[in-house]
Amino acid sequence: MIAMTPLDIVTNQVVVDTETQTKTRSCILAAVALNDYIVVIDSGDSFEVGEAFRKEVEEHFKLPVKYLFLTHTHNDHRNGREAYIDTTLLMSKTCLSNMPTSVRLSKYSVEAFSDNFVLENKGQSLEFTKVAGHSIGFSIAYFPKEKVLFAGDLFITGKVNFALPFMSFYQNKPKRTGNPEEYLQAFDEFKVMDLEKIVPGHGEVINDPYKYLDEEKAFFNTLKNHVLEEIESGKSVEECTLPDLLRIKEAYEKAKQGKPPSKLKRFLDHYLDLLKISFYNYYSGKFHELE
Repeated sequence: MIAMTPLDIVTNQVVVDTETQTKTRSCILAAVALNDYIVVIDSGDSFEVGEAFRKEVEEHFKLPVKYLFLTHTHNDHRNGREAYIDTTLLMSKTCLSNMPTSVRLSKYSVEAFSDNFVLENKGQSLEFTKVAGHSIGFSIAYFPKEKVLFAGDLFITGKVNFALPFMSFYQNKPKRTGNPEEYLQAFDEFKVMDLEKIVPGHGEVINDPYKYLDEEKAFFNTLKNHVLEEIESGKSVEECTLPDLLRIKEAYEKAKQGKPPSKLKRFLDHYLDLLKISFYNYYSGKFHELE
């Protein structure tokens, strides 16, 4: 069994575990306490991770977990679901329909929504919205009472993957890379929300949400405009480059300072190549050819 780790107290009713991701292949684990019960957001990458987090949050809030919300289908977010077999799984219908065939959910109670869903509990609410972008059925959660957005893998912060977006596994059948326009639309939707904190899928909690959203939007738009110019000039995906951005330069500087630097540089090269391919596929029309 994985030892329980200290919870990060985000607000009076929101806690996260950012430590387990440093020791496993898990995502950030999060939980919201409503009046009568807890909603856990993503289960981590294993039963042991999910079980340890559940015990910790139930002890902390002195309430039972009633719902497990899965932001999307990726295994680092869903593989701990067996620890929540007696709860109700929440996810978008598109997320549910795109689960790998190896994922058996027949023994669960499942609540699947089309685009939006709201949990109400004695005057408190937790809102769920499908936004896609990172993956086809990807959804976010928002707790208006304490102004916390749970944005999952739309955002990666801190030291994880050099704080660069990961867009390569949008859909498996047919295989698609990410959808940058859905990211940009989500950023605009988040900008008009009343926010004090954003909990990302990996990394660290974001304490200055509007500044962060502006930076992410600028980064995506710069990539978009550059890749469009490369496509318009007739370049293939292999010939296409990425723009000379400070954020990318800083990532390479961090790779040089890491151990071992050669391995980190190879990882970063590959990671950025996947990012480039996602933008190229979308704006060259290859993404839409799969419709």
